[in-house]
Amino acid sequence: MRKYRVGLGVSGGIAAYKAVEVMRALQKAGCEVSVAMTRHATEFVQPLTFRALTDKHVIVDDYDPANPDPIAHINFSQNIDLLLIVPATANIIAKFANGVADDFLSSTYLACTAPVMIAPAMNTTMWEQPATQRNIERLKADGVYFVEPVAGELACRTVGTGKLEDVENIVKQALGLLEMQNAERGVGNKENRTTKQHETARNKNEEKNPHSAIRIPQSQDLSGERVLITVGGTREAIDPVRFISNHSSGKMGFAVAEAARDRGAEVTVVSGITSVDPPEGIKVIKGVSADEMHTAVMNELSNATIFIGAAAVADYRPVSAADAKIKKDGRETMTLELAKTSDILADVAKDRRNGMLVVGFAAETNDVVAYARSKMEKKALDMVVANDITAEGAGFNTDTNIATIITAAGETALPLMPKRELADKILDELKKLRGE
Repeated sequence: MRKYRVGLGVSGGIAAYKAVEVMRALQKAGCEVSVAMTRHATEFVQPLTFRALTDKHVIVDDYDPANPDPIAHINFSQNIDLLLIVPATANIIAKFANGVADDFLSSTYLACTAPVMIAPAMNTTMWEQPATQRNIERLKADGVYFVEPVAGELACRTVGTGKLEDVENIVKQALGLLEMQNAERGVGNKENRTTKQHETARNKNEEKNPHSAIRIPQSQDLSGERVLITVGGTREAIDPVRFISNHSSGKMGFAVAEAARDRGAEVTVVSGITSVDPPEGIKVIKGVSADEMHTAVMNELSNATIFIGAAAVADYRPVSAADAKIKKDGRETMTLELAKTSDILADVAKDRRNGMLVVGFAAETNDVVAYARSKMEKKALDMVVANDITAEGAGFNTDTNIATIITAAGETALPLMPKRELADKILDELKKLRGE
């Protein structure tokens, strides 16, 4: 791979310490990294940290007497292949969007001729403010790429969208953008030049989600596949107010949907209740209850070549839901009569045709692999992805997971990794089942 020059801009948020990890990962990937910081960023991480790891002067102020370059914002910005901002605060995003150049980093952005990629991190309310969203849309229209923040617990102890994306994903997207730009320029040796598949992947990605954060897949190896995925948790009504449900966020299922889309598949998702939004470029059908999800799946099944049951579907539902809110007056206890719901996975496997592959998920708390293998055999599945939801970093509402992929050929135990990365591992195993 060509040695890329990355300008890393660090602004003043609590996630600034993550920029050190991003820098180290880029260096390990063979990139030469130069660092620029805002004054407030230096209150979270000292410039000396970056200087010690890059052996380069870290620029904070053009007018600092220690600055060896009197026009640093010009020379810095025009001698890099990518300007990557990690983390990007609401303030620096606003400056970029409105052409404000009152410090080194904002001046560098205005002088930059290289692609720009921004990884925001901020409080949920700040992220969702109309002013912030307007600034982001303006920058996207200007051609700036974004590594969207994720949902999770923030430094302020609130939970919501605004958390910096995982370091691994930021670096992966930055390298993907550099490779794409390199291919467009036709720079480098034969293996760096674009292939027809690579160009098709880039074009499809841009059509579906222009100017957004991108992931460049290695190939369009799922082109021609039609993937049907269930995602999220179901709700089974007790009365118009109450319901039975579970903790599923939909993150794992949507990660698989995104990975399949990026690898060229046509993707349809039947979605229950989720805490995150679906990726762009996929068809989404709502199925809130187990019965609604079952109906939606069976209606779409004839068009699918791969079915992945990632949803946490309720095993039982109330036999009858009350028409009005059940009052607690005079009640010390309440008994619910429950009936089994339709088994979506089993019905899909039974009705499969034309070489369809069927994949299930097994979220367990003990004897994980044994229960998962039993599930695979009883329901005649091709693969089961099993995970212990009690393990740290795994399970519901996390951005990472630990899994064992089980097929008739054996088991593949995978370590802790981002769910998006695990999604590609799952699809890789599906390719093996296809004999490819």
